[in-house]
Amino acid sequence: MDSDYKISAPIAALSPAFDLPVVPAPELQLIYDTAPIGLAFLSPDCRYLQINHRLTEICGISVADHLGRTVRDTVPALAEAVESIVGSIMATGAPVTGVEVAGQREDDAYQRWWITHWHPVRGADGKIIGINVAAEEITERKRAEAALQESERQFHTLADSIPQLVWMAEKDGGIFWFNRQFESFAGISNRSYGCDWTVLLNPVEPDVLLRWKECIKVGTPLEIEITLRASDGRYVPFLTRIVPLCDSAGTVNRWIGTHIDISEQKNREQHTRLVVDELSHRTKNLLAVVMAVANQTARHATNVVEYKERFGERLKALAKCHDVLVRDNWQGASFRDLLAVQLEPFQETSKGQIDAIGPPIILTPEVVQYLSLAFHELATNASKHGALSADQGHVSIHWLHKRSETVCVHWHESGGPPVALPKRHGFGRVVVEKIVPQALNGVGALNFSPAGVNWTFEFPMQPRIIS
Repeated sequence: MDSDYKISAPIAALSPAFDLPVVPAPELQLIYDTAPIGLAFLSPDCRYLQINHRLTEICGISVADHLGRTVRDTVPALAEAVESIVGSIMATGAPVTGVEVAGQREDDAYQRWWITHWHPVRGADGKIIGINVAAEEITERKRAEAALQESERQFHTLADSIPQLVWMAEKDGGIFWFNRQFESFAGISNRSYGCDWTVLLNPVEPDVLLRWKECIKVGTPLEIEITLRASDGRYVPFLTRIVPLCDSAGTVNRWIGTHIDISEQKNREQHTRLVVDELSHRTKNLLAVVMAVANQTARHATNVVEYKERFGERLKALAKCHDVLVRDNWQGASFRDLLAVQLEPFQETSKGQIDAIGPPIILTPEVVQYLSLAFHELATNASKHGALSADQGHVSIHWLHKRSETVCVHWHESGGPPVALPKRHGFGRVVVEKIVPQALNGVGALNFSPAGVNWTFEFPMQPRIIS
């Protein structure tokens, strides 16, 4: 019967020699036939003089059909290797142990494995008269080893494909494997050298090493946020989890550690804190502005109806200002966008009467908020009493960036009814002459020329110029 078998190189001995007589006594024959391992006795020319049923499972030929026949006759695939082993023993007198035999019979669906041991048998004169062979089947062990190797290969493939840093360590904490992400992060060129992850710890976090040593001592997992030094010198925040791998008795055999980069999460948390702080600051500022507007409007209103109307208009102006800021994520707004939202209601009834000219400057949120109030008051006054109340009236608004740190604004009205100096200080005048200059640390001048109202205002800032 043809079978595909092979014999591997000898490895460490697993069993003693079986020095059996050529023709064993009945008691020994019973042991021979019922032994849980395969046994055989070969002549120097590789003929089977004795064999038990367990060993015949290698090739599937009966005991009777083995006796007197050579290995080349019964298991031709093994003949060359067996003849080499027997020849070596005959020449040196030394046993050959730990030789693995692998093969698959035609009537067997799976490959099977044996480990064999070959010992010389000597006659009364000390000459070798034959070879005792013992073969122990190790198929299940080989399959388990193969399954373990495949499992480890799959684990390594998975670990190399995920973005986390992953490593495995012996029970004493010594790392014996880490994934490619760890290799890249730490700048290690050869993974076979191993690496101690603790050498990457930030020196300002000494308690981490103490906690890790305590985990090794008591066999408990560790979860902690730490920073590790990258190959370029940066310290990167990680969520670190280290868990013990235990046997069925609960004894720690290995450790597996993972480090998850939480830089983005930390940045988001920091950004959220900044946003919350900024929102709190802006809310307080806005409430202060609203309270000031409410108080000043009440002070200058002659009745509740007028108060309600004026206060509502001013709140709407603030709301429009905030719409512009929200649209640009509170990073500021351009001068032109600020004017567009505040003058929109007046442009609809005064088409072509307003000109706005100036460079594309981005104003800070605080500047946008206060200038919005000023332009709202100026435009409201112009529409009721000034240039925008007449068909031939005109409003010109110019702004420029002076000396790289100052913004100059000029509001000029012409073509409207003759202007007279107001008899009382209304809220709009208070905003333009006091509130806005004080809030922005600027200098302004409001001129009630008969030809039209003029307002010039300069304030220090470092606006961002749009390229």
